[in-house]
Amino acid sequence: MRLRILACALVIGALMVPMCPVPAWSSDSSNHTAAILSDLVTPLVIAGELSLMAGGRRGKLEATQGAKALAATAFATELLKLTVREKRPEGNSRDSFPSGHTSEAFAMATVWSAYHPKQAWLAYTTAAAIGWSRVEQNKHTWKDVVAGALLGHFIAKHFTNEHLYAGPGGLGVQYRF
Repeated sequence: MRLRILACALVIGALMVPMCPVPAWSSDSSNHTAAILSDLVTPLVIAGELSLMAGGRRGKLEATQGAKALAATAFATELLKLTVREKRPEGNSRDSFPSGHTSEAFAMATVWSAYHPKQAWLAYTTAAAIGWSRVEQNKHTWKDVVAGALLGHFIAKHFTNEHLYAGPGGLGVQYRF
C-alpha cells in the first residue's frame, strides 16, 4: 500500500517539474540532468511527506517528525549561511556554505530511511544525486555539499531517534534509555 502511494507521490512530483522554472529546458544549460535533479528537491520532499502521511496514525507521526526535521535543518542551514558567508563558485552571492538543497534532501532521506529501512538505498541515492547536481551546476563546491549532507542527516537523525524535539515550549532534548 505505502509503496503504491510513494509511486503516486513520485509521479506527481515528476509532473510538477515542467511547472517549475527549470533552467534545464533552456538551450544554454550545460547539464540537463543536473538541472532537473536540482529542481526536484521540493517535489521530492513533498512526495516523501505525503507518502509518510498515508501510513495511517503512525504515518502521521512519521510525517510530523519529518516536517520538524526539515524545519530544523532549514533553520540551521540558513543560520550557517548567514554566519559563514562563503562566496558561491559562480561568484554571484555569499551564501554557498552549506548547500541547502543537499541538507534538505539528506534530512528527508534520513527520515524516510528511519521508517522504511529497506528503501534507504533509494532515499540516499536520490539525495546524493541532488548534491551532485549542485556541484555540476556550479552552485556549490563539494565541501558545501558534504557539509549540507552531514547537517541534514544528523539533524534528522535526532528527530527520528526522538533525541531532539520541537514542542509548544520550544526545542528540547529527550533521551531514550
